[in-house]
Amino acid sequence: MDMDAGPRQGWQEAGLWPTNSGLEEPKMTSEKADYSEIAQVYDRARTGNAPHLEWWFQRIAEVGELGPGKRLIDLGCGTGRWTIPLTERTGCEAVGLDRSPEMLKKARAKDVHGLVTWLVGDVERLGLQPETFDCAFMCLMMHHVDDHLGTFQGVLRLLRPGGIFLIRQGTLEQIMDDPWHRFFPEAITIDRKRTPFRAEIEMWMREAGFEQVETEEVKQFTYRDLADLNERMLGEVRLRVASVLRLISDEAFQPGLQRIEAYVREHPDDMWLRETLFALFSARRAR
Repeated sequence: MDMDAGPRQGWQEAGLWPTNSGLEEPKMTSEKADYSEIAQVYDRARTGNAPHLEWWFQRIAEVGELGPGKRLIDLGCGTGRWTIPLTERTGCEAVGLDRSPEMLKKARAKDVHGLVTWLVGDVERLGLQPETFDCAFMCLMMHHVDDHLGTFQGVLRLLRPGGIFLIRQGTLEQIMDDPWHRFFPEAITIDRKRTPFRAEIEMWMREAGFEQVETEEVKQFTYRDLADLNERMLGEVRLRVASVLRLISDEAFQPGLQRIEAYVREHPDDMWLRETLFALFSARRAR
């Protein structure tokens, strides 16, 4: 994304466009975000009516070869935002695993038909029965994992021969100049340390023993209009749903919030605000 393009150039010339270079070490509130707190607000901003979701459900089901008789595990499932719709749409059996009991409590409440088995557990210490699942899915988990190679090896053991591993993630090169990190420059200092590049994820998949490693880059249409930006985008920022916003200090957060609110107010038609870059990684355990 060209930071000098469109209305951002005027902000840069006026000295209002934050710089991500030369930052001091940010003041962090904790080493890991507290999802017992995030669970209380997560679904208020990340609602189920976002314009991109249906495309993703269909694409994940297709690449993951999901359907009746197939078993899916959603690793780091949170409130079941992906687990429940994928199960409903494909008829697969599903397990949702997350280390936050509070997030799983929300998931169970949403799973009104009892379609999913919900488990408290850590993706880095998978103690489940080997060769149990046909597909393993992770969404926005790479920045929460310390031992990526060990985790991927654990996922490989969970999959049946021919099973598929899917990762939906914004890689470091994709997030470097997105609104979250442009308006909160302390956040990119944190995410440079914890978010991998595309090539790293592909390398860990291969080193873990996966075959047919592929990456699909996706430009996601996340927000429809100004009302959507105000309700969902700014709502998510104000609630600090994104874990990285919980890791910066209140002193760093407030100026960033003021900047992003002002920019949305002045430039509601800037497509840079509405589109988000993601990657869908896929790999297969040997048959």
